[in-house]
Amino acid sequence: MSWRQGAARFQGTPASAPPRRRSVSDDYDAGWSPFASHSNTGIDVSQASALKATTVMACVTMLAEDFAKCDPILYRLDSADKRVEATDHELYDLFVAPNDWQTWFEFAEMGQFSLVMRGNGYAVKIRDARGRVKKLIPVNADWVAIWESPDGGLFYRVTPNGLHMRAELAQQPFLIPAEDMLHVRGFSMNGLVGASRIALASDAVGLALAYERQATQWFSNGAAPSGVLTTDSRLTDGAAERMAQDWQDRKSGLQNSGKILILEQGLKFQQVAMSAQAAEFIASRNFQIQEITRIFRIPSHMIGDLQRGAQTSIEQLSQEYINLTMTGYTQRWAAVIARDWDLKRQGLRLDFDLSILTRANITARYNNYARGVAGGFLTQNEARKDDRRDPLPGGDKLLTPSGMGAPSHVSGAGAEGGGRPPDGDSQASLTAPAA
Repeated sequence: MSWRQGAARFQGTPASAPPRRRSVSDDYDAGWSPFASHSNTGIDVSQASALKATTVMACVTMLAEDFAKCDPILYRLDSADKRVEATDHELYDLFVAPNDWQTWFEFAEMGQFSLVMRGNGYAVKIRDARGRVKKLIPVNADWVAIWESPDGGLFYRVTPNGLHMRAELAQQPFLIPAEDMLHVRGFSMNGLVGASRIALASDAVGLALAYERQATQWFSNGAAPSGVLTTDSRLTDGAAERMAQDWQDRKSGLQNSGKILILEQGLKFQQVAMSAQAAEFIASRNFQIQEITRIFRIPSHMIGDLQRGAQTSIEQLSQEYINLTMTGYTQRWAAVIARDWDLKRQGLRLDFDLSILTRANITARYNNYARGVAGGFLTQNEARKDDRRDPLPGGDKLLTPSGMGAPSHVSGAGAEGGGRPPDGDSQASLTAPAA
């Protein structure tokens, strides 16, 4: 049976229909590559190889973990416009345990990792007999290809990776319809698939990997020609080769660092200062750190590089990371989930709680609590709840700031009975003689 007949059998379409084709699997201009992208450094850049660059690993780990920290909140508004958590919706349970082996944190971290690296986050929806989604099976972007039908429909071909994934997807068709796939796209050039950052920036990532390899080779060969051996005596070719090999065996490599060497034939060691080439190499590695952080839109201080950030601006940079980087991902996830589950028609809303990323140090946080409670827009229990403390009896009442009480209906200011006398009687009350 041909692949076309198999696809028709699973999808319920006539076997004579034109074959579906991959939409963008060979379209490098779309920024998508099934496995690896070749860089001009000669290094193939894939998900696995890109993570060997420490800056890439730091950026991707931060974006994946920070997104997973932001708990999804599904709620509806009651008659008083108060948020009421929608515990009766199927998404409520999925946000706790999307499948049998992952927590929501692990699921979100894996999906966000794929979205950051490849521009696409995928999960197969496993439905029960009533059509309700009972499981979300995360799938790495490298295992997925998008196919188009002649009528414009979209299907997803998932290649299971491992026995566990094969068992979980055993009942799924050869081509999975779009309504059974949760697909979160990054920025896209064709609207069907997100652009892969590591594919589009393969030269920058490849150069970072090349610097890593060059530095490793440099250290394995003795880190640098830190000096030269000179002698006034004439050495035979055999003696020169033997002494050069002996120096190589005893000096090169980190395992020989700090060893004492005995020189013969009047050899003298003359130390050589760091060359301009070595200094330029170090500067180039530092520049490549900035290049990678630009790709992932991460402030460099957040991955330990404080060279270009003033201490006074770090707080502002951290806030910009939340406002300009993280909210882009949370909005993508929320919009796709809201569309797939038709939340708007059900009167439901989905938000991701970013408060865990905005928590300041304890001194600044407690000062903010004090201002909020004293300012009358935050209750004591709201502050305690945000600080992970139990509420107190009577702590749900907003305090009225001093000098901001309701105005008197008699005089317009001050306490009742203590205002000015009625109009027209003020002068008489001051000049009239006592009875």
